[in-house]
Amino acid sequence: MVQKTEARKQIELLAARFTENISQYKRTDYDEANTRVDFIDPFFEALGWDVANKEGYAEQYREVVREAKVIIVGKHKAPDYSFRIGGIRKFFVEAKKPSVDLKKEVSPAFQLRRYAYTAKLPLSILTDFEEISVYDTRIKPSVKDLASVARIFYCSYKDYLKNLDFLYDTFSKDAILKGSFDRYIESTKKKRGTSEVDKEFLKLIDQWREKLAKNIAIRNKKLTLYELNFAVQKIIDRIIFLRIAEDRQIEDYGKLQVLSNGANVYERLRQIFYHSDKRYNSGLFDFKKDRITPSLIIDDKVIKEIIKSVYYPDSPYEFSVLGVEILGNIYEQFLGKTIRLTPAHQVKVEEKPEVKKAGGVYYTPKYIVDYIVKNTVGEIIKKKTPKQIEKIKILDPACGSGSFLLGAYQSLLDEHLNWYSKEGHNKKALKQGKIIQIGKNSYQLSVAEKQRILTNNIFGVDIDRQAVEVSKLSLLLKLLEGETEESTGRLFRYTQLKLLPDLSNNIKCGNSLIGTDYFEGRITGTIDEDELRKINPFDWQKEFTDVFAQGGFDAVIGNPPYVNIENIEKNVREFLLSSYSTCEKRTDIYIPFMEKGLSLINSSGLLSFIIPFAFTNQIYGEALRKKIIKEHSLQEILDLSSYFVFQEANVKNIIIRIRKTFASKKSRIATVNNKNEFFRNIKFHHIYQKELLNLKNSRFETKDISKLLSIKKKLFAISILFEQICYIAYGARLNHRSKKIGKKAYIFEEFRDGLKPYIEGRDIERYYFTQDKFLDYKPKEHYNAMFPELFENDKIMFINVVKDKLRFCYDNSGIYNSHTVINCVPFNNLIDVDYSPLKKYRNTMDVGKVKNYSIKYLLGLLNSTLMGWYFKFFLSEGVHCYPNDAKQLPIRKIDFSNPKEKKMHDDLVAMVDKMLKSQKKYHSARLEQDKKLYKTQIDLLDHQIDSLVYKLYGLTEDEIKVVEGSLKEG
Repeated sequence: MVQKTEARKQIELLAARFTENISQYKRTDYDEANTRVDFIDPFFEALGWDVANKEGYAEQYREVVREAKVIIVGKHKAPDYSFRIGGIRKFFVEAKKPSVDLKKEVSPAFQLRRYAYTAKLPLSILTDFEEISVYDTRIKPSVKDLASVARIFYCSYKDYLKNLDFLYDTFSKDAILKGSFDRYIESTKKKRGTSEVDKEFLKLIDQWREKLAKNIAIRNKKLTLYELNFAVQKIIDRIIFLRIAEDRQIEDYGKLQVLSNGANVYERLRQIFYHSDKRYNSGLFDFKKDRITPSLIIDDKVIKEIIKSVYYPDSPYEFSVLGVEILGNIYEQFLGKTIRLTPAHQVKVEEKPEVKKAGGVYYTPKYIVDYIVKNTVGEIIKKKTPKQIEKIKILDPACGSGSFLLGAYQSLLDEHLNWYSKEGHNKKALKQGKIIQIGKNSYQLSVAEKQRILTNNIFGVDIDRQAVEVSKLSLLLKLLEGETEESTGRLFRYTQLKLLPDLSNNIKCGNSLIGTDYFEGRITGTIDEDELRKINPFDWQKEFTDVFAQGGFDAVIGNPPYVNIENIEKNVREFLLSSYSTCEKRTDIYIPFMEKGLSLINSSGLLSFIIPFAFTNQIYGEALRKKIIKEHSLQEILDLSSYFVFQEANVKNIIIRIRKTFASKKSRIATVNNKNEFFRNIKFHHIYQKELLNLKNSRFETKDISKLLSIKKKLFAISILFEQICYIAYGARLNHRSKKIGKKAYIFEEFRDGLKPYIEGRDIERYYFTQDKFLDYKPKEHYNAMFPELFENDKIMFINVVKDKLRFCYDNSGIYNSHTVINCVPFNNLIDVDYSPLKKYRNTMDVGKVKNYSIKYLLGLLNSTLMGWYFKFFLSEGVHCYPNDAKQLPIRKIDFSNPKEKKMHDDLVAMVDKMLKSQKKYHSARLEQDKKLYKTQIDLLDHQIDSLVYKLYGLTEDEIKVVEGSLKEG
């Protein structure tokens, strides 16, 4: 509040000064530059922003960037201010002089909205200090819009103090750091009319693809499907690249636009491509490798429509501020579809089969990429010189459109610029051409240095050839960020180096999981061409010989595909199951990706992926979890399951980071509740990774387990295992698979002589079961003919499917049951039973020591909250409680010679007796008010039983809070 109070004073002074000389400020010769210095700069300084960079931050981290150059309709122009936190743009401010009528004039609003919409900024500001307008810049701009369209706030300087709460709480630096800006955006996310730039631009290039594909297919009949897809992708990539280069002043503005006039448009476009090949020397324009597009015939109309759609006034996009990351998001979705040719050579654009199986394409949000990069690449390059960083190799084995590679590359660029800009390094770096000076104590990396970093350090692989090309394009555009015609011109004047590098040795196409050994034993001539294209085997050692000569990659990062192995064709599925030791049962494709990734890093290397939360506890991940715990160093688990990282996908996630070499250092684990927490301090707890072996199936519990393990130890010190008291076994499995004897042949709804009362798992609840079926028990015709005493004794029964709690019930009426029910019969009731598995098991037990335990005492313990907690954290694989789980439950030992302990035993038995009676009354009640009464009684008894069980095991108040709190969180 102190900061807002100070802001109020400063803005009040500015408003008073403006009022005093308003006639002077409203004159046309009082220009924009003076307005900014006199009023707009101080206004935002009052909101806490370091407008003049008094803190002296490096260029890439300064809070406010002024006049980043762009071009609008052939004229040099810029968003006057870009406000940033940690180098990430939050909003633009466009400044005008006070003589401009911002409330009514159309062009300033359209100008601002184009900048911010293309940069994917949700809000931005237009001001001349006399007036301030806030626009929702998620709404697609049109040259026909009035100034009021998308404007969500307007006021004059006279009302600034009245509206200070909104202005300060939304746009001050302090408010943004505290998340109020993002919360406001989130609260208006579904506002009518909003349509983010990536979705709209995707629609546009989807239209390009369809128009190009149809026209090329008609005019070029001999093209194969693969050649058609290649040609369409190349033309789109080249047009986008050149259009972005224009708005960044690397190419003359309007170079493509002139093609709209005259005929032979594609032929003239091709000449521009040829010229670009000489200028850039990149694979993007490599006509030695591309022998398809030079000979194409394309109608003028198609190319003209595409060109027209990327220029003012038809285009709402300002390509100079279209971030490479945003473009990557667009392309990721674009690559989810492919062109198909019908037998009649007609074009169909369809979703790729693998995308359909995966439920869509999900682009990794930038904040996730940045976090993973910071904690892998950032860790590896910390305190290293550029010479040492030269050897670092970073890989994304499923790179897609290149989002992780872009993040890694940016991290390396920042680190190099920081190093070269330091006093004592800058003079040498300038002399060596590593940097160029752009202002006082302000530098940027030279194009040559950015090329060197890219080709030295960044590597990627993807099975999709189009994705590989897009990944290359994204990296080349990242290389050109911040460059102009002037800066790139130096390169051509003083060196033989071309502007862009060839990335074919860095970004490669292939199947990261399958090598050429997939085809071993098959005669080459019998390998089908389509199968070879589809499998696309990749030889890591051959493709990256130099990397493996120095031990492997230093970092493997990314977001591997999430595809259930059952959805993969049989041959590939069998190959993966036989080739990857951690790939078993109904696994997911990200499992072998992790195993492969760990094999590709060197001895000190790091792997970090964002993967499904299911990996932490599902059986199919057990082998890999154990491998990580025993052979590698689990550095970090970040639990993101409290919210959806991928909005459209029904999947919860974690970020995992692993170091290749095992070390006994502690792992750090945290839960993140929303994405805003990534921009603040995440609260970690630490564990020794081997402690995870104490959890069932070595699950990766993301809560602090030190207290859980302490309570477990306490329980076991005063307990015996349930299997030492009871024989635990499934009920009868009926021979329902036989065609001759169906399951229904054994089960009846009415009693007849010889039939046994019968239940199935679905009939069981806590402390109660419903019996309305009868069984024709014929042991010889059953899969597992259990001995009758298993059913005809007093026993506890439970169902293996767990909902919110374990479900154990009591039977003393000789109920028979199916294999979906598990029976627990005290050994002292089975002393004379002649059943060999039982006899062998019983002989290892000291029945005399446990004969005094009441079965109702056991029932109370088993249904308690404490036992449910123990099951969940130490026995559960998810949603099932199997006999082997139940056997391991810790039953509180009772010293029956100790009156105090015997009383607690008997008190619990008495409470369970009351519970059983209350359950019967509740289920037989016919009046709703009676049901409500008995339900209240049941809840009270549940609470009393829980309290006594806690007392039996000696739990303190703090330990009880841990138990109940961890159950709520989980």
